[in-house]
Amino acid sequence: MPIHHSRFSHWRWLALSLVVVLSACGFQLQGRAPLPFDTLYISVPQNSQFGADLRRAIRASSPDTKIIEEPTDTYQAQLQQISETRSSREISLNAQGRVEEYELTLVYVFRIVDANGENILPPTTLVAVRDMPFDDRVVQAKEGEQATLFKQMQKSLIARMMRRISAPDVAQRYQNLIKSNQAVPKSS
Repeated sequence: MPIHHSRFSHWRWLALSLVVVLSACGFQLQGRAPLPFDTLYISVPQNSQFGADLRRAIRASSPDTKIIEEPTDTYQAQLQQISETRSSREISLNAQGRVEEYELTLVYVFRIVDANGENILPPTTLVAVRDMPFDDRVVQAKEGEQATLFKQMQKSLIARMMRRISAPDVAQRYQNLIKSNQAVPKSS
């Protein structure tokens, strides 16, 4: 009996130590991360996969934030897509000069402004890069793999985007704009 109790104590001590170490470095589980604004207009098309996934992520992490779909409606903040760029480049060739590996890159630039156009979050660039082995004998399968990798990269960028827009400095900047009477909700 004492051996079992000793083992249990050891594991409990180890788990507690791991929690302390992870929390000390800033790690936290994903979950609700409320946004500082009650209404948010998103200029990313809602019929795109990125737009749909982004809206779903915002609703999941900040259910009290109302997403505005029409720019003529009243909103406190606007998430603007500045650019989205997908690219692939050859990074290695085999002895016959055929491509063996591609590097896929997804670059997304966005910003958040208040109803008066003041920056809450200045233009922010997020980049995801993945390597993809290539075999020209199975081109169709590799095209499917490339599409899947871009979808995974997109989901990764959305998760990073959510962490960024729910960060304390964004909330503080928004509160400062409100206090200085610059953040007057846009009216239709």
